Formats: sequence, C-alpha cells, structure tokens
Amino acid sequence: MSEPVRPASRPAGARAVRALLTDPVLPVAALAIAMIAAVLHAPVLTWAVTGGLAGYSLSGSV
Repeated sequence: MSEPVRPASRPAGARAVRALLTDPVLPVAALAIAMIAAVLHAPVLTWAVTGGLAGYSLSGSV
C-alpha cells in the first residue's frame, strides 16, 4: 500500500498573509466604524431615506 500524498507546505509568509486575510478582526472593525458613522449621521440618513421614498411614491412608480 502506498503512502498518502501530502500537499506541499506553504512558506511562512504565505501562511501569515492567509491568516491576516481570514482573520475576522478587520471586517468587524470596519463594521464598527461604519456603525458609529451611521449613528452620528442618523438624522441626515433618516431624511435622505424619507426623501427618497417620498420621491419614489410621488414619481408615479408606485
């Protein structure tokens, strides 16, 4: 019986890059910053959404 074939090992640099790309810290940090920005701009975003919905309904698209 033959031995199982092992995949070639990756260099240490490739493992480090892969670990950074798959680490959930960066996406979580980006979402946290976006959440804080949205909270700080909540009144403007509320009026923007309200205005968009009003324009959509008044344009006859509904």
